Amino acid sequence: MLESIYPLGAISAGACCAFAVNAIGDRAEGIDATAWLERRRHAQPSPSTEKPGPWSRALAITGMHAKLVDLVERAGWKESPERLSALAVGLSACLAVIGAASASMLGSAGAPVLAAIGLACGLGLCSLVLRSAIASRRRRLAAELIPLLELFTLELSGGGSALSALGMVSTKLQGELASDVRRLLLASQVVSSSPFETRLIRYSEQLDISAIASLATILAASREYGTGALQGVRALATDLRHAQRRELIAHSRRALNHVLLPAGVGVLMPFLAVVMFPAVTALQRNLH
Repeated sequence: MLESIYPLGAISAGACCAFAVNAIGDRAEGIDATAWLERRRHAQPSPSTEKPGPWSRALAITGMHAKLVDLVERAGWKESPERLSALAVGLSACLAVIGAASASMLGSAGAPVLAAIGLACGLGLCSLVLRSAIASRRRRLAAELIPLLELFTLELSGGGSALSALGMVSTKLQGELASDVRRLLLASQVVSSSPFETRLIRYSEQLDISAIASLATILAASREYGTGALQGVRALATDLRHAQRRELIAHSRRALNHVLLPAGVGVLMPFLAVVMFPAVTALQRNLH
């Protein structure tokens, strides 16, 4: 049994290397800048010259490509879905081989079971890392939104339009949210493009941050009905600051509860043992 696992390991390692090389080399063809400018000048639709590789076609057939693209964009990663999926498959295959080899070395007959467990652990680990990156980015952008709104209220109090004040604030701040807002503002200024509020709502839906959608609603109401956005933005910033304060208080309480149990076990129990030791020894002598 031990000898039969070596060819299996070699085949799996070769397959993982082939998947990785294929994913790394699965790139789009080069773009001819002259032809692109000529098509833009004559307003012709750009034909798609990208030839998807076999790994991309496999993801498209299984229906995972669009979902992986959405998850990668929400996580803020710059890697392609093909590379991430190849990494997940390679890691799962390696863990499956390790599980099967360990079962064979221990003389157990459950090599397929351990291989399946290793495969599931590899896929679950990759999924957990991706979900953790999405949640971390969401928390970071939600934290960056509060100072942006507070500076936005200061700019609005000085007069001027809401979009110009938001553009001024986004140029002064450093961070991913400020750069994304600045990018959306520049994209909305193109002729026959979607308004900034619509782009901001799509951005909030992608990140699953409802406060950004509330900001877009306030700006849309200010643009359509001519109402001032100062009071709405100020109320939104105050609510977010209060919510952040409540979250910090709840986190500190949870941290205190986490500290109490180790402190009770590590400090209180030895103290009680020292205090009760004379009484216990005296009781033991009396019983004898």
